[in-house]
Amino acid sequence: MNIAECLVHVLNAMQPFARSSPSKRLGGSLKRSSFNNWAWRSAITAATVVVAVGVVQSPAHASVAQGSVYGSGTITDDWGDEGPLSTTKNRHNSVVGLWQGVLIADGYLPVSGLDCDFGPNTRAATIAWQSDRGLKADGEVGPQSFGRADNNLFWNGSEIRYNGSNSDLGSMYRNSAGRWYVAGSSSIAYLSYTDDSLCG
Repeated sequence: MNIAECLVHVLNAMQPFARSSPSKRLGGSLKRSSFNNWAWRSAITAATVVVAVGVVQSPAHASVAQGSVYGSGTITDDWGDEGPLSTTKNRHNSVVGLWQGVLIADGYLPVSGLDCDFGPNTRAATIAWQSDRGLKADGEVGPQSFGRADNNLFWNGSEIRYNGSNSDLGSMYRNSAGRWYVAGSSSIAYLSYTDDSLCG
């Protein structure tokens, strides 16, 4: 199972915990049902917990220049300096895959949309996501969009999760140097602006 499949597996397994979704969301493709113990255990098994969490209290760094998503201290300010991502800027990389995961968790993009490419479907989903949150709906993901999204991050043990409107996004970690990555069953992918190993 590659990293993207693991991320999708966690999203699918977490669907029993879904909250109701707004009518603008995709026609029920991510609706949750009753609690499913087997799916929950499968999601936890798929997410390998191998991280030493940094505890240095300082603001997040500018990450595009560093080539990856970095942060420190509280996780709810780690993404506020990320981007830009768009159809013309940083279009194909693992950070796009992270953003697509947010859109999937919030019900704006189908699970099949996780491809690490900021194409027209991701742009349309981004515009709807931004509009619903009162942000400038230009289809470009930068500090305002990432900053709004990181308000939904929370710790689940050593794992970092995104509390989406439709499902949770999991298997995310931050190493002791502050670098973010996604852990699959047998590999990890750093959330990088220079490669698409998350979807590879």
